[in-house]
Amino acid sequence: MNKVFLDTSVVVTFFDKGDPLHDESKRMLLDISRKKIRLISTDYVLDECITTILAKIGHKIAVESVELILNSNLISMIWLDEPMLMKAWEYFKKHSDKGYSFTDCTSFVLMKEMKIDRCLSFDRHFEQAGFKNFCKSLNSD
Repeated sequence: MNKVFLDTSVVVTFFDKGDPLHDESKRMLLDISRKKIRLISTDYVLDECITTILAKIGHKIAVESVELILNSNLISMIWLDEPMLMKAWEYFKKHSDKGYSFTDCTSFVLMKEMKIDRCLSFDRHFEQAGFKNFCKSLNSD
């Protein structure tokens, strides 16, 4: 089964009906579910989603979004361990010129470890780090 990494930006825009990218994220996630593509994400992305949705939309939607993610058959959650975090920390320190968040770095390291070369993200940092953005291939279909 094809694996694509799911980033915070798509999750947040999916739940934020006022976001200009809301309809696009909704369409992409529906398309992915039809194509039976497995989305992979992490506890760090989940934390970032909760924090961002809480700040932008509110507590109720933050709770609903996480419940949906955790109970989804479409998304597999990976819980990062200490060795993975240390690799991400080294990656973060080496790339001070890029503006990557630590969560971005945990995602990049996990993607390399799991041999996932595609992401679903509106964050340009994934392409900058050498990953293909699945959003673009969905938009060209």
